[in-house]
Amino acid sequence: MADPQAPAEEQQRYFFIHIQKTAGSSLRQHLLANFTREQIYPSPPGKGENWSESYLSGALLTSLPRWALEPYLLFHGHMPFTATRRLPFDRPPKRFTILREPVERTLSVIGQKKRHRPEFKGATLEEVYSHESVFAGQILNHQAKIFAVPDDSDALAGYAPYPVGPVEFERAKENLASLEVIGLMSDMQGFLDNLATTFGWTMLDEDVRENVGRKAEVSQSLLDRIAEDNRLEMEFYAYAEKLVKERQAQVAASA
Repeated sequence: MADPQAPAEEQQRYFFIHIQKTAGSSLRQHLLANFTREQIYPSPPGKGENWSESYLSGALLTSLPRWALEPYLLFHGHMPFTATRRLPFDRPPKRFTILREPVERTLSVIGQKKRHRPEFKGATLEEVYSHESVFAGQILNHQAKIFAVPDDSDALAGYAPYPVGPVEFERAKENLASLEVIGLMSDMQGFLDNLATTFGWTMLDEDVRENVGRKAEVSQSLLDRIAEDNRLEMEFYAYAEKLVKERQAQVAASA
């Protein structure tokens, strides 16, 4: 548990870049084993409560004065990487994230919309996928986009559309590689072990997985369409897998 008595300016801060539909609900329980709710921005909601704008808006976070942010040791939210570089502290936060295979993540996004959003009642998965309120901001090369937004951009909300081309793709890779811990949802335990080793945190023993997306019958044409529309996202995820494997090999070699 982080020491609440130590001077705030001497504390190391952390930033979880939470990509939508990547086991954030599961990870949150582990984070609460290491930080009090008062040390987390924004404070996790109680059961049945919804996240406020503060979880989705990097603009709101970066507009707050230093004195308002002093109590917080852990920041998290659906925000782009650039928000982590705009905190008003001299000591940068240590950053971590977890990524998910792009087609699986997309199916989880549109499945959740179909189940819980009244405007999509009766809609097909293809119709949800194509909807303008979903595709541009929450699907199209989404994970790469989170790391591609430049430091001079106003696109500070995790769901804000931002086009990813070759230049942005290289920026996304560079930013991802700068993180202290990178995890893959396909190896959640490995990610938790890495957090424990790198940051000295305590991870819970029990299974705390929540909010797991339901599987549904999906046409092959939709699967192919997702992969084709998100070619850069597929490449970005492959790069993340490569980074994780390289880091694991380095740890094994030094053991």
